[in-house]
Amino acid sequence: MVHSTPSAEPPRLTPQEIKALVLEVSQRLARHYEPGKDRVITPENVYQPAQPAGREDFEAFQLKLLLPGSRIEGLEHLDHCLERLAAGESCIFLPEHRGNLDVSSFNALLRAEDARYGEILRRLIYIAGRKLNESSDFIKMFTEKYARLVIVPRRELPRPAPGETAVQSAEREDDVKLAGRINRAAFREMIRLKREGYIFVLFPLGGRLKPDADNIPVKETASYLDGFDWAYPISMEGNTLPPLARMEDEYPIQDRVVFRVGPGLRCAELLAAEKARYARLKAAGRVPDHIDDEQFVANRIMEMLENLRLHGRYGEAP
Repeated sequence: MVHSTPSAEPPRLTPQEIKALVLEVSQRLARHYEPGKDRVITPENVYQPAQPAGREDFEAFQLKLLLPGSRIEGLEHLDHCLERLAAGESCIFLPEHRGNLDVSSFNALLRAEDARYGEILRRLIYIAGRKLNESSDFIKMFTEKYARLVIVPRRELPRPAPGETAVQSAEREDDVKLAGRINRAAFREMIRLKREGYIFVLFPLGGRLKPDADNIPVKETASYLDGFDWAYPISMEGNTLPPLARMEDEYPIQDRVVFRVGPGLRCAELLAAEKARYARLKAAGRVPDHIDDEQFVANRIMEMLENLRLHGRYGEAP
């Protein structure tokens, strides 16, 4: 399996040195950042192109956090992706999500590879929840370095609260309606950009993997797969930004990070096989009543990613 590795080994850093690096890169990014711009998501700004000014500084910082052995494996499958794109077919990446520096880790490692992968990086659009935009200017200052299609995840829709007043109920309904308009606008943009040859990146888990959360995969993963020709699962080992309850409290560390790109899967065949598996297991009473076929597909994608990370393959055939 072809893989990449950083050309130079970063030195071990003390927490104080990492703190100084965070301050330095933050100051560099702040020179190019316009506070408040496109931070609040509306149906008009769901597609947010990358703001590349300062990205070189950000990725140089990221490379200092990546310990020896950090790499991307399975580059031959990215070559396959380039071939499919050249043939006019659409592609979606399905990575594991461990922390909010995953994107810069993957981009920094791949950018150090052969120049042909610049075509992959140029086309990547990350499907992101609006929290990454709206939680703080500091977080958006980093995330805007990469192109994003911003959505409102179903799990973030406000639900009726016990004893809510009529005013609160009306406000909640307005929020739900706005979320619907945002998501419909994002869907239209996805169709347009997919036709232009962009690669979408969807984290099947939704948010980053947290030790204190339910970590239920996003059931809409199945719906996204239905709109693409090829899917490429990408597993991840290591994390330079361990998750905490509040993103603002998270702090980077050095770690060995390994991405493994799996073989391309035809989306139609994948969905058909997994829904057939669901039907068989459901008939045998081996699927809980609360799991529908879409949630089953999302759960299976996460199983495949775990198998890819641990064993280098997706697991048993459908």
